[in-house]
Amino acid sequence: MTVDDLWSLPASAACRAGRVASDAQRTLAAILERIEVPVLLRDDGRLTFFPHDPADLAAIRAAQAAARAVHAHLAGVLRGA
Repeated sequence: MTVDDLWSLPASAACRAGRVASDAQRTLAAILERIEVPVLLRDDGRLTFFPHDPADLAAIRAAQAAARAVHAHLAGVLRGA
């Protein structure tokens, strides 16, 4: 996956949603930063996680689910705008 796949908002959403989008982007960044699993960020934006055990894998999956929830919330805000 890349940073843009899940951890960043599209520029179009940021332009249309203003403060809500900036809050959402801060939340996404915080979710990514809290994953205490080794990760490699490549120059092209690809992320590779290196889970050592099932707990690490669960933490990654939980963070991905939380990030998807942020995206879904923002999409709902944009639909209602």
